[in-house]
Amino acid sequence: MKLVSVETPEKSVCKMTFSASAEELEAASNAVYERTRATYTIKGFAKGEADRAQIEADRGEHTFWYDAINDLMDKDVPALYDAAMAEHGFHAVDGPGYDLVSVKKDEGFVATATTALQPELNLTQTTGFKTECVTPEVTDKEIDAVLERRRAMAAELVPHKGPAVKGNIVHIDYEGLLEGKPFNGGTAQNQTLQLGSGRMIPGFEEGILGHKGGEAFDIFVTFPARYHVKDLAGKPVVFKIKLHDVCVRQLPALNSDFAKKAANVDTMDEFRAQIRQQLHDSKHAAALNRAKDAILTQLAAAAEGELPSVLVESAYQQEMERVQQQLQMQRLSLDRYLSQIHQTRESFTAAVRTAAEKNTRARMALLQIAQNEDLVPTEEDIDKTLSERAERTKKTLEEVKAASNVEAIRRNEGPAPGLRPPGGPSAATRASAALPTMSSSTPPSKRNNLSCFCACATVQAFFIVHFFSLDFFSLLRYF
Repeated sequence: MKLVSVETPEKSVCKMTFSASAEELEAASNAVYERTRATYTIKGFAKGEADRAQIEADRGEHTFWYDAINDLMDKDVPALYDAAMAEHGFHAVDGPGYDLVSVKKDEGFVATATTALQPELNLTQTTGFKTECVTPEVTDKEIDAVLERRRAMAAELVPHKGPAVKGNIVHIDYEGLLEGKPFNGGTAQNQTLQLGSGRMIPGFEEGILGHKGGEAFDIFVTFPARYHVKDLAGKPVVFKIKLHDVCVRQLPALNSDFAKKAANVDTMDEFRAQIRQQLHDSKHAAALNRAKDAILTQLAAAAEGELPSVLVESAYQQEMERVQQQLQMQRLSLDRYLSQIHQTRESFTAAVRTAAEKNTRARMALLQIAQNEDLVPTEEDIDKTLSERAERTKKTLEEVKAASNVEAIRRNEGPAPGLRPPGGPSAATRASAALPTMSSSTPPSKRNNLSCFCACATVQAFFIVHFFSLDFFSLLRYF
């Protein structure tokens, strides 16, 4: 492969164009074929028996191209890219984004790498930022709520001889019949169900109420009209139930025995004091984060200049992906979530983009400050830390480097435990010293109105690493 051109289509953005000849593409494609041919099953041939022409006739001539392109890019582009960056004196602040421009059998392929470069910002203010850090008091009601949750976690199931009522825990077998025949997903054994939880379709849990352990009976219900399985939606079915037992949750008494089992302390007073301290620490950490966010907002407002559009877009896409992942964990779609918070997709994405622009601006300001204040680690610092990590994980230094984002570490953004910039403590240590904090051993007292301000510019570099935790530098495949 070769580097065709290096352009700057906009300020602080570099675009490199690479190309590979038809011969290079053919050789790489053949190597992919040899490596993967055993995985192909083509009609008329045993698995792995079809040759390349037969596979391409069935799947298309491009079948091996994209793995071949990735192989060539992996092999040749990093060195070409690094050499061009060094030759032009460019300083990347994000990994390159790759695009395949064209690919033809008789011409090879052309690809581009677009990279955000460090912008030169005019920092109108780097010191004297102020905000209040307010740690709310811990109330007895909050402590009581924690105790009740701990009691619920420690509750024991004991048999209940009477008929089942809401709140009871039952163990059941069931078989669902649609028009007299079992249906997929309608049968289960030894299932645990809390009556009144709403886990099952309407009418199912209600049909168990009043029955006793050991009974067998039928429940007649109808699936909701909008049930996710279309073949069952709106259909009447019968569930044959075998009720093994009915249990109740028996909560432990709030006494010294519970304190010892739940918290390894001797008395409930000690247990309550422990919970109070934990709640205080959590509230104080949240208050500090809000204060740091407020200071970063002020720093972003004081950082004037144009940001690379690709960097802001990358931040926006990363944040949207994070939102989608969090919603998936809660089994929510974005549209459903927006309907719950009464917000349109347009206003939500606009807010995310605004936040991405602010975070990116603050991040670039912090990088500039870190460089000015000599907070960026040296190559010796990086090698020392990665060597220690290699020793701990019983890997070679080369393996650890390959798995680490060294460029991000050089910018003091990548995760490198124990790394310290030259000439003193880390930016995190300096920031911790500059922010008014309370030791975890300090008993919580009255509401604290703390005036948080950064006494020196170097403090700011902490926030990007330890507050925002923006990691836009994960290793990605090209296509």
